Amino acid sequence: MESKIMQRDGLLLAGLAVNVTLGDVESGLTIRLGEQFLARRHEIRNEINAREVFGLSTDPDDYNPETDPFEFFIGVEVSSVDNLPDGMVYREVPKNEYVIFSFEGPAENAGPVHHYLYSTWLNNNDYKLASPYNIEVYDERNKGPKAVESVTDIYFPVVKK
Repeated sequence: MESKIMQRDGLLLAGLAVNVTLGDVESGLTIRLGEQFLARRHEIRNEINAREVFGLSTDPDDYNPETDPFEFFIGVEVSSVDNLPDGMVYREVPKNEYVIFSFEGPAENAGPVHHYLYSTWLNNNDYKLASPYNIEVYDERNKGPKAVESVTDIYFPVVKK
């Protein structure tokens, strides 16, 4: 699986968030949240990057994927968080170095990327994870969570060992 290392500036994001388990993700809860967000995206008045939507998954400390919930946030980059629409929240993502993987096809194809990162890539490179989150970037190549022709990038924050 191909990867690249890239520095990315920090992001200020506005959108919707929910705590989910992997079972919730498999049942489509995050896809439904994405649909809710896209239906309300027009309410955000200070969006600065109209070509990308961000899915931010943040794990708690000592995360156990078999049982523990994590936060899934979906939103867009904004210039400020003043006057957020009702029910929307913001998240700040720091400037960081990332390893980036791309996958093709529907959203469930993200699973093998995560497996490869933890089972192979981290063991064979001079990096470790810097923080317990990852960012999925949905740009013009992403045709929707069920589309076989979609391409999605996943960013994992890393630092040198």
